[in-house]
Amino acid sequence: MNYYWLLFFDANQPRRPAVLRQLLANRQKGSALYFGMLANWLQYIGLFSGFDEAKFDHEIQQLVTAAYLEAGVAGLTLSAKGVEFINENDLKLELAQPKLFRIFPMELVANLILLAVQVASEASYQNKQYYVVTDNVYSQYLFKRWLTQSNFGLIGLQEEIVASLATFLANEPPQKAAIFAQKLRGHNFPGQTNEQLATIYGKFPFEIEQIWLDLLSRFAYYLYQGDGKLAELMALTQPNFEPVRASRFKTINAFMAGNTIKKIASRLHIKENTVLDHLYEAYIWHGKPDLLKLVSAKEQELMTKLFVETKSQEEWSYQDLVAVQPEIAFYKFRIFEIARGRKRWQTSSNF
Repeated sequence: MNYYWLLFFDANQPRRPAVLRQLLANRQKGSALYFGMLANWLQYIGLFSGFDEAKFDHEIQQLVTAAYLEAGVAGLTLSAKGVEFINENDLKLELAQPKLFRIFPMELVANLILLAVQVASEASYQNKQYYVVTDNVYSQYLFKRWLTQSNFGLIGLQEEIVASLATFLANEPPQKAAIFAQKLRGHNFPGQTNEQLATIYGKFPFEIEQIWLDLLSRFAYYLYQGDGKLAELMALTQPNFEPVRASRFKTINAFMAGNTIKKIASRLHIKENTVLDHLYEAYIWHGKPDLLKLVSAKEQELMTKLFVETKSQEEWSYQDLVAVQPEIAFYKFRIFEIARGRKRWQTSSNF
């Protein structure tokens, strides 16, 4: 059973596993982004490369069946059994900067870092006959091209990778630093598996994987911010610090230029709901463009009285709104939801 997923749920706030599945799979529909914002899950977008959605659904169902999670109308909550299990095993989400998984293509980053360590290690023993750590052709090509064009040389690579690892790991807890180092591969050292390290350190395999991913992502960022040749290698992965996807900016710019949603849809040959999804994405991440201006003060007052003053945001329902005011469009309800949700998100995360 994969107990790791328990760490994404809360004993009081209902959360929707379908939303977590979509975000982990890097599918960012407007509704997924909205409910992900409420759950403080947006930082986990694209967390796992090769994420298996069917396996995730099966593992969540196992946790529900085993009564670690409880199902309700608004989603799943941690049961008393789930809370007790987490506390007894001292489990926690230890990804210091999970948003880095959205910024960097982590599978490529991992391949390049593993190659850098392996090549430096084997070269120090003058060994030229070995199986490379990854069979990903693009990663191999990118690394070889960088090593050749940088005029770095194997000695330079050895010196910088050793110094960088030593400096970075010196600031990490010793056990985590040791686990990270033991996952790397070098001369006559194939690297330890999660299962092997879990046995050595008395942890669950998913805890080992979490430590590896945490340090790997932050080491990549550490290298990228540096002034050495390895910064150039990380730059080749083309990190993207803008959370709003590039394909959305035509829509966003058209709206900020004063065009209506209907006109934008016609001009870009997309549906009006697609236009709104693009605008929601920008509004969730940046609070811009100011979509709240599309909701009148009277409509905002009505929704404040109906929802904000009486219910938690997870319980808000458009059906409750139209029962009172049938002519209010859904997009106005969603804009109001996002505006209120952003206030809560800003106080609970470092997005």
